[in-house]
Amino acid sequence: MSFIRSHKRTLSDGTQRTYFARVENYWENGKVHQRVLEHLGTNPHGRTFPLDASLATQVAVAFLQGKPSSVELAEKLKSLGLDIPGQPKQFSLTYTPPLKRYSLRCK
Repeated sequence: MSFIRSHKRTLSDGTQRTYFARVENYWENGKVHQRVLEHLGTNPHGRTFPLDASLATQVAVAFLQGKPSSVELAEKLKSLGLDIPGQPKQFSLTYTPPLKRYSLRCK
């Protein structure tokens, strides 16, 4: 079973920032260890959805068509087959070059 863990980091300017990760415990050689399953950044309620290249193109077009509000964008994504739970306020489309992976992040 996984759970969300927070950890604080001190930045170079001296401010502290809290980061979140989804982790799970496991036993190895009679000791308990933690394995990070997903880094969640500074917002633990964000969701990441992996996309294939053709769907990522359609999502990018939906982003660029006339500055839609978050509600309108959620409706467009639902029409593309992406059912986003809740009412996210921010969306971001990312591409990871070495892995050739597209993903949609909702907060």
